[in-house]
Amino acid sequence: MSLLHPWILAVIPIYIALELWMFFRMKSRSMDVPAAGYLKARQTWRTRAIRFSRFLPAAAIVLLLFLLAGPRFEEERKETLPSGIDILLALDVSGSMAAEDFQPQNRLEVAKDVLKDFVRGRPSDRIGLVVFGGKSLTRVPLTLQHSQLLDAIDKIQFGIVPEGTAIGSAIMSSVNRLSGHELAARSGDRILLLITDGRNNTGEVHPIDALEIAAGQKIKIYTIGVGSLGKAPFPYYGADGKKTYRYEIADLDEPLMRKIAERTGGQYFRATDPKSLSMLFENMNRLEKSETQSLEYRVIRNRVRPFLLPAVILILGYLFLTLYVVRIP
Repeated sequence: MSLLHPWILAVIPIYIALELWMFFRMKSRSMDVPAAGYLKARQTWRTRAIRFSRFLPAAAIVLLLFLLAGPRFEEERKETLPSGIDILLALDVSGSMAAEDFQPQNRLEVAKDVLKDFVRGRPSDRIGLVVFGGKSLTRVPLTLQHSQLLDAIDKIQFGIVPEGTAIGSAIMSSVNRLSGHELAARSGDRILLLITDGRNNTGEVHPIDALEIAAGQKIKIYTIGVGSLGKAPFPYYGADGKKTYRYEIADLDEPLMRKIAERTGGQYFRATDPKSLSMLFENMNRLEKSETQSLEYRVIRNRVRPFLLPAVILILGYLFLTLYVVRIP
């Protein structure tokens, strides 16, 4: 806390000393009254109220002097400035992402954990989130409010979109989000991270058509294929509710993933376990560096209420006591 007029505080001890001098002077005079001892012995709540009420105006004046001194509270704030890089995360949430070859979790849960670490490592980038299966759905538009994004990633689950793998639709939704932003279209400023474990089998837009549109918009796409190289265990629940597994080979269209990445200036990565997936995102952080810039500033707020409100209460209390309880000469 700082004061705009600190010199006013010098008046407070002078005023307190004056009040004490007047109080003891009046007390010494009361000692000369013959019945003073008798009155002292028969003090009632009313006499106590008289004594208490004499201090209320003094306390109110002290608070008002603090108020006149101009108390101000300074708060240091730090604001993250945008880096100029926009990143769209497109995550496959189709049923095949439930495969449990990324033990102890399935592919989707591991991808969510890695994505959250990736977001935390890029505080100055605008990042958005698209999920897709048979259709694509924008969960979070490009934002610097990463707490909202992390919460949205946490809430991703199976069944939020129809079943299937619409890679073309996912790319188009991401391109629309990236192209619709006010950022100037400079090469390398807009990036799409496409995470999937399947092959395009539905959707209104073919992946190659969506790819060409992304390339024309100078959007760089990094494609990430997830899943083990051999057969993967897919959970299956029988009629009795018992969990069993069936083993299937992942239907990942790696040639398409490579073509999408190469055509747009990105790269294709294959993650076969949680550790390799995490390392891939660390590698992308090195490939697409962004400088964290922040603006530090101070906010100065004048605080009136902490002093004015108690002063008003003290004055009102004094008036109430003098008018309705005691009468001070």
